[in-house]
Amino acid sequence: MPVRGSYSHGLKEILDILGRDPYTERALKLVLEYSGEGTIPADKLDEEVALTLDYYRLAVPVNSVYGSLSWKMRLFSVSSMEIPYIIRYFFEDLQNGKAEWRSAVVRYFKDIGETEPEEFAEIFEEIVKKGRNLIICGEDIVDISMRFGRDGGVVIAELKGAGLISPSVGCGGFGRFRAPLYEINRFFALLVENHFKTLSN
Repeated sequence: MPVRGSYSHGLKEILDILGRDPYTERALKLVLEYSGEGTIPADKLDEEVALTLDYYRLAVPVNSVYGSLSWKMRLFSVSSMEIPYIIRYFFEDLQNGKAEWRSAVVRYFKDIGETEPEEFAEIFEEIVKKGRNLIICGEDIVDISMRFGRDGGVVIAELKGAGLISPSVGCGGFGRFRAPLYEINRFFALLVENHFKTLSN
């Protein structure tokens, strides 16, 4: 049963959202091929495709500074790239022809044992709305979580584990942001924003 308010995407629709160019198409096909394994081997990559994967946060370099999990601390090189869990869920669905961002989020949080996993799709949607330039303050995530009766620290930890957000650094030019800051996964944010546009049409 489809999740309320969600829209299915096939590979063609995703290319329409991201932009049709050969590097994006190759990047998507690699994620589709390796979503089950979780890692794209270095010998399948070149610099342009690796940059595309990293830009959309479809996959991030395995190696990082001081072992940090932050996307911004990953050491970019044409080496093996790790696919975040939530991307794996979405592309595993896509292997069957169609995928929905909400369904992927709900399935992931259900699998890790969360009650009412549908709330995490709502929480992430609110995060995308509240964020600016893919950055959101931790206090805003806590406020959103509290509206759902959830502990903000737990929600942040689980969103990070899913690959929907990542710790960030700096203020991104917006003085209103207070540390800690988090980067929102660009690929999933684009899917959510496309959902907003579809509803407004």
